[in-house]
Amino acid sequence: MPDTYLSHHAPWGAYASFVLGATGKGGGFALSDVHSPNRSVYVAYRTKSQPVRVLPFLSAPLGMGELAYQADADGQQRAAPAVQMVPEEELQRQLRWATDEWRHGPFQLRLLSPFGDVAPPGVNDDAMKLAVCPAILAELELDNRDSDEDAEVLFAIEGVNRPLSDATGGQLLGIAAGREWAIAALPGEGVEEVQDFDVIGATFGERRPRVRRLGNTGGVMLTVPAGQTGRLVLALGTYQAGSVTSGLDTSFYYTRYFGKLEEALTFALQNAGHYQQLAAERDAELLASGLSDDRKFLLAHAAHGYLASTQLLVRPDGRPLWVVNEGEYRMINTLDLTVDQLFWELRYHPWTTGNVLDLFSERYSFTDEVKYRRERHPGGLSFTHDMGVANVFAPAGTSSYETENLDGCFSHMTFEELTNWVLTSTTYGLLADRSWLRDQAPQLEAGLDSLLARDVDGDGVMDADSARTENGAEITTYDSLDASLGQARANLYLAVKTWASFVCLDHALTTLGRDGSRAAERAGRAAQTITSAFDQQRGYIPALLEGGSDACIIPAIEALAYPHLLGLADAVNEQGPYGTFVRTLRTHLMTALQPGVCLDATSGGWKLSSTSSNTWLSKIFLCQFVAEDVFGVPGDAACDAAHVRWQQVGSAAHGPTDQVHSSDGRDLGSRLYPRLVTNVLWLPRVVAAAQPSRA
Repeated sequence: MPDTYLSHHAPWGAYASFVLGATGKGGGFALSDVHSPNRSVYVAYRTKSQPVRVLPFLSAPLGMGELAYQADADGQQRAAPAVQMVPEEELQRQLRWATDEWRHGPFQLRLLSPFGDVAPPGVNDDAMKLAVCPAILAELELDNRDSDEDAEVLFAIEGVNRPLSDATGGQLLGIAAGREWAIAALPGEGVEEVQDFDVIGATFGERRPRVRRLGNTGGVMLTVPAGQTGRLVLALGTYQAGSVTSGLDTSFYYTRYFGKLEEALTFALQNAGHYQQLAAERDAELLASGLSDDRKFLLAHAAHGYLASTQLLVRPDGRPLWVVNEGEYRMINTLDLTVDQLFWELRYHPWTTGNVLDLFSERYSFTDEVKYRRERHPGGLSFTHDMGVANVFAPAGTSSYETENLDGCFSHMTFEELTNWVLTSTTYGLLADRSWLRDQAPQLEAGLDSLLARDVDGDGVMDADSARTENGAEITTYDSLDASLGQARANLYLAVKTWASFVCLDHALTTLGRDGSRAAERAGRAAQTITSAFDQQRGYIPALLEGGSDACIIPAIEALAYPHLLGLADAVNEQGPYGTFVRTLRTHLMTALQPGVCLDATSGGWKLSSTSSNTWLSKIFLCQFVAEDVFGVPGDAACDAAHVRWQQVGSAAHGPTDQVHSSDGRDLGSRLYPRLVTNVLWLPRVVAAAQPSRA
């Protein structure tokens, strides 16, 4: 299988990444976005009298043209160096949790994207400064020990306009694009800046000087003496100054520590040892996890995508504001994703989840009415689908996505967002921040009231749409699938999610010394309603409990993850008070996992719905966790291998992709997506040491 898939390489919280990995697609720096700019990235080396070897990361053929011969000051024509593009099949690649490595012969390139535990702002300023520095490291190594001639290595990119030495008095060497991004190295023996129209000629040819300021391509080169191994450490950094959002004014948190790009680059290089150690710890952790190689890859690929979408901001009054942007769609803190990214954040920085929940309560909650059989009734506490898009915060109480008078994509998701808020709040609060949860007790009770108001007939399942839909109907997070998962009302997936919300509310309220009996009672009714819909002949519960779709769906089991993680063993035990319900879901799952039902006949990968080939890897990973941890179903290596092919082949040109066609993994949407980190549940530790949401 080729290793030429696109990946992000991003620092935590900077909403910026260095994109690289797909043959012939280039890459480069993406700022406040996750799409590759498709710039040519020049990674090249030469040993002995061999041709220059260029790794296949150019976005266009290497054009020597009129630059093949140029007249120097003495009027002499000098030949350009011989160049060979490295065939992709000769390039060895290893993506790990915090590193991405390419090898070719004596040359090695490593990109480091270290991450780890992050305490809340105000706890440890030195640690926070290390965490938010908007740079990653690149390490280039060239083994020249077998040669009696000097060798050279180059890392460069198009789109530059200034050498860093100009602004730093030579304290940094490298190249920048304005004040927004740069490649930097500390001065050292053999380290030189390169800027030219033709960086290959300027680096490996006979022409001088190395820096020609009219050139739009540049970087850093290293001359490696004969008989030695050379190593070049670079900082690949970005900087976005001032207010970067509208609707709600915020700036990047890192601007509290770094006044300009050069300061961040210098800090990253001076602390390279810290970042190298942190990356090594993460890689070692994944290596020792016991996961298969396929699952290790899927987890590493997901982590790189998540980091690229993260954004730690600061308000004018100094309060931090955490954002995870929704991949290519760029929506701010989509609540559908928050509830799934919760598992990752509980592991490394739980306080960020609390921060998002606080902003939903402060600005993106509202009270609505519901409609049922042409009548309107009081609704209750509700939440928007998202907080805005593309660094533009939506007005209070509105989202960028939801629109009235629709019953498909872009309609309202009010009921599902309410369950998402309940599940996220109870899981976060109970596992990571009990003091925060105590403060939320009145809000939890309001959430329970609102859930009950949307179940007009009292059977535990949603049957009333928010009046905000006007003449439309509510949908679920599976907005681009067919009715088996897209429709909210009487949806099996959402019904089980409602049951889980009642179970978690009962536990949270009881833990806080409040009355959880209403939640417990309605959880029982929901379980009975869902169980009674089981079709004995088919061996599963139809996707829509009220009719309209006979599809079999895997996400019927998804929401069991939350009570399971809360340690509510009785709730998910087949011998417990919901035993009949849980046993029915087991039977449903085993039917779904049969070939021709929810196993794709071509690829062998999981289909979320038997009637749709649009399948979502983030939800597959979550359901795999439930199947294996709750029901004890053995993992299927063939399915994992199919899911890897979907990423490395089907969606290789787009980076980590959530929505793919189940036959071959070709992208269908949700490209460059953060939610894939649901697969962190494959690892044993779920939650970090308890941390408060506020310093």
